[in-house]
Amino acid sequence: MRFEIHPLNPQTRFVKIAASVLEDDGLVLYPTESGYAIGCSAESKKAIHKLYALKKPLKKYLMALILPNISVATEYAHINNHSFNIMKPRVPGPYTFILPAAPHIARKLDVKRSEIGVRCPTHPFFQELFKYFDKPILSTAAKISDEELQSPDDLWALFQNKVDMMLDVGEIEIHPTNVISLVGNSVEVIRGEL
Repeated sequence: MRFEIHPLNPQTRFVKIAASVLEDDGLVLYPTESGYAIGCSAESKKAIHKLYALKKPLKKYLMALILPNISVATEYAHINNHSFNIMKPRVPGPYTFILPAAPHIARKLDVKRSEIGVRCPTHPFFQELFKYFDKPILSTAAKISDEELQSPDDLWALFQNKVDMMLDVGEIEIHPTNVISLVGNSVEVIRGEL
């Protein structure tokens, strides 16, 4: 199913449907401030494996946990005072912070790494979604090759048989998030700027 939603004031009824799709182990294609992305409940092993299978054609793909705020992020990642001070003025915003993962998270997400990307987007869709969905979202850019698609019609043609729902706000210019590693008490800019 595909719904057109308002880019600044997403309709509550569509956001609630998205929340129920996520709750039922589904994949949702949604807008972010950096382009379209696909995500699922980070609490659903079934959905996580569907998302991994979808991204398999890309040899290297990045995923992040989308969370409503830093305090929720502390349940999934180790955030010391140094990291908190770097993150606080930039969250919410177009940043993905790489942090040491809480031990249970690597197992839950079925990854071998000891760190996790954490993101708190500013897009109005997420401000509304987190009123109805209280779990983290495992999220990745909506692409299965190096080609970046901006057009909702192109994205729908590619993903309509692979996702359970698409929320369409029209074309979004792609601005990849700044990726900042805060592992080991140092600050490393992996992509973009601090």
